[in-house]
Amino acid sequence: MWPTNETNMLVNTTSTPILTVAEPLGSKIFRLIVYTIIFLLAVTGNVSVLAVVYKIRELHSGYLIANLAVADLSVGILCIPFTVLYFELRYWPFGYALCKIIPTAQAMSVMASIGTLAAISLDRYRAIAYPYEPRITLYQARFIIVVVWLTATLVGLPFVAVMQLREDQDVFLCSEDGWPSETFKDIYNVLSFCLTYAIPLPTIAVFYTIIVMKLNKAARETSDSEGFRTAKAKGKVVKMLIVVVILYFLCFLPYHITYLWFEFGEGKQYKGFWILFSYCQVLVYANSAVNPVLYGFLSEQFRRGFARLVPCCRIWSKDYKVSRSMCSQSTYYDRKTVCVTDV
Repeated sequence: MWPTNETNMLVNTTSTPILTVAEPLGSKIFRLIVYTIIFLLAVTGNVSVLAVVYKIRELHSGYLIANLAVADLSVGILCIPFTVLYFELRYWPFGYALCKIIPTAQAMSVMASIGTLAAISLDRYRAIAYPYEPRITLYQARFIIVVVWLTATLVGLPFVAVMQLREDQDVFLCSEDGWPSETFKDIYNVLSFCLTYAIPLPTIAVFYTIIVMKLNKAARETSDSEGFRTAKAKGKVVKMLIVVVILYFLCFLPYHITYLWFEFGEGKQYKGFWILFSYCQVLVYANSAVNPVLYGFLSEQFRRGFARLVPCCRIWSKDYKVSRSMCSQSTYYDRKTVCVTDV
């Protein structure tokens, strides 16, 4: 995930001069340390989420959460190491094939992540707004996941065509030299911004606003203690998911601002743009590491599941026995119905 004229940020090959300033060594070391921490958290954290969902039968319902973990894990494995090395080395040492594969995987991962968050918000909205209607079935959950990844593939496919490996001053650079024209590139950038940020986040915000309003209303009106506890438990899950979305918004906002500033504004003229953008990208990748941490801190059911999977970590929860999901407790759910987001 770098500006489309990344090559031009490394060498001055355009008519517009690219101004740069030397980055202090301490800044580089600090960024590499942060990247290392993010990489370790992204890989171990998201693998833990997948292991808990897979191993603990009571949590087999967390299909969309697991899909979000897959998207975040792909960022950790496929994106962080390659991008960090490219940024620091200032040339592409990984060959022609990976020059096309890595940017494609990056675009797919981002789209899959926000697409899954949107699907989760819709599922939670249906569960709260229409509690007596069946939740989506396992087949429907799998269908949603397939649609999310197909959409992500469509977003990433253009990079297969436009990413080119070219030699410059005895080194190879990976850049978007394959666009038919600047107009096509600009159209894609705007559409990508809309699909991965401008459209889904406000939509998700609307869903969660309605959910919070309905939960507050239900909590005030219920006189049954069991109903109150159920509403409170659902509220905790919703709060966790809202935090996930807010962090996505905050982690990606600086990146999109600097990216659009570079493509459509005067970012090329700012001497410190390279350093600024590199730290904005740190925030983007940090998002792939924070979600499993949030599950550990905010989801009691996930903590219990992890404690059951790893006995030495049972201290995480007062009661490490995994309780049944809210779906299995509800008498009006069909046997084939799954609660796809409860963790």
